[in-house]
Amino acid sequence: MRLDTLDQEVSLGDTHSRMANVFEKFSLLRSCVTNLDDIRRITRETLEDFIKDNVIYVELRTRPRSFHNGKIPSSSYVEAIVEVMKQFEEKICSRLILSIDRTQTLEQAMETLKLAENYRTYVVGLDLSGDPNVKSFERFRPVFDLAKQINLSTTIHIGELPDDECLNENNLIIDYKPTRLGHFNFRTNDQEQRVLKEQIPLELCPTSNLLTMNLLDLTQHHFDLFYKNKHPLAICTDDSGLMNCSLSSEIFQVVQTFHLTKKELYEFMFETSNLIFDKNMIEFCQKKLNTFSQQSNLF
Repeated sequence: MRLDTLDQEVSLGDTHSRMANVFEKFSLLRSCVTNLDDIRRITRETLEDFIKDNVIYVELRTRPRSFHNGKIPSSSYVEAIVEVMKQFEEKICSRLILSIDRTQTLEQAMETLKLAENYRTYVVGLDLSGDPNVKSFERFRPVFDLAKQINLSTTIHIGELPDDECLNENNLIIDYKPTRLGHFNFRTNDQEQRVLKEQIPLELCPTSNLLTMNLLDLTQHHFDLFYKNKHPLAICTDDSGLMNCSLSSEIFQVVQTFHLTKKELYEFMFETSNLIFDKNMIEFCQKKLNTFSQQSNLF
């Protein structure tokens, strides 16, 4: 499907139907991946794209899966990704976040947590995402409680739909206080104030949010509100292929829309580096940023 066709489709209907459309496309893409060679190729091409974009540290997200009716287990899926990541170690620091899909069972979620625990060198976090029409955080709460017990970072997509069920689930997720929150597009004033007060970092995906929220333009995005409150934020790409964006293009949009100076952008990126899940890499990232700013005479 052409990207302009996707844009046309997800712009139709309310937020619920737009989200359903997006996840239908995700499922379609997922069905095209049928073996470990596909996984290796996709991982390699993804890392090559990030290297071309001058990214120095990246956290890739994926939902582990088995192939051929379980003959190739989900552990082989993770191993295939890690194998490629190792090949790129000299060019980019890449880490993995394993995703639990909202439609999965508790047993499947527990299996994903075990995989994360078994591959801790490269797996730095656990994610809950997937179709937000399925409200399932309460079901998976035991898994995320265990993740905290083993000091595994967590990130949970929150507030993706403007309905009462979603807003109620927001409270449960904020109560849990994950390491980071994803999106937070729809929220009550009370929830907004709680997240601000507790300083729970947000992952924002401008292009994705623009499409799924059907915003007129980026000036309506909640980046401005949280940025002005000096809240910890990270700009992300969601799915760069499906959304036709790169990390640079997402950051550029934000800078242009909200009129950040070079100094403000540098300070923003420096603060964002504190939010990465592999804490051993924070100093490395900040040194790279400092070196770049000095060599480029940014300010």
